[in-house]
Amino acid sequence: MKTKSYIIRKRYLINKGFQLRFMVVITLAMILIALVASISIYSAVMQTLVTQFHGENLALIKHAINAKLIMRSLLLIFAIAVISIFISHRAAGPVYKFESVIKALARGDGAKEIWLRKRDEFYDLAEAINSLIRSLKR
Repeated sequence: MKTKSYIIRKRYLINKGFQLRFMVVITLAMILIALVASISIYSAVMQTLVTQFHGENLALIKHAINAKLIMRSLLLIFAIAVISIFISHRAAGPVYKFESVIKALARGDGAKEIWLRKRDEFYDLAEAINSLIRSLKR
């Protein structure tokens, strides 16, 4: 399987439906994991604060903690969503190429062999399609 490591992405959303569903699933899974961990840690911290401090100081501390947690959580959710787009591109890009090559073969056009980037998925499938293209050219 040949690779071109110098190919640069021109579009990040190759298959919008797949990539956005992938992003939502990954983001929701990470939110759920983070939520369970955060609630556990938050409960432990607040329980400790209640036993150590009383009155107005506790309200100020709680407000400061909540504000920081919310801001950092939003940044983390955004980062997870962006990273999931890049990860899904490794599968969506090759699938897009396979689809266009198969459509070209169905039209009777001369299809070019498929070149994948270094970190793309589906090398075995690309090699099988390339073998088909080579055999059709003979």
